[in-house]
Amino acid sequence: MRTGVRSKVTEEPYTIEVCSMDDPVRRAELVRLVAEWAVASDVEVPHDHQERLHALLQSHPTVLAMMPLDGSGEAFGFALCQYAITSFHGRRSLNIHDIYVREPWRGRGVGHAMLHALERIAREGDCAKLTLEVDRENTGARRLYEELGFEDGVRGSDGGGTWFWRKLLD
Repeated sequence: MRTGVRSKVTEEPYTIEVCSMDDPVRRAELVRLVAEWAVASDVEVPHDHQERLHALLQSHPTVLAMMPLDGSGEAFGFALCQYAITSFHGRRSLNIHDIYVREPWRGRGVGHAMLHALERIAREGDCAKLTLEVDRENTGARRLYEELGFEDGVRGSDGGGTWFWRKLLD
């Protein structure tokens, strides 16, 4: 799926593409963008991160990857998502695990357009909900998510709300 869009700020055209992870070029672009984001976010990744991610993206059965492409076809961001099962709804859900837009493109409506496209995909796929995690300090992203109807799971309406907990295994 490919959608043509114009930047809210510059009118510079770009497209949003759902990318097949069977395509080695797009998969390599995604791996490079993840590595770039890790550096920009000061996140330390394992030495073999790129090789492991490359293999996992190719074989993972529930992955959905989306990339915004500039006029020359170069990717300048990504959304990496996974389908899951929501047991209480008896349907699928779509988790937006990571979303990243390079700095020069931020504030131009790209994240907004990607999230709208992901919502459309989730609705067409009969998903019960979209989920995501956001750092508490990332006020820009939180503001965008709230504008688009996302709620803090702590105050959510699906029971008493939810916390996102984790246990790092290595």
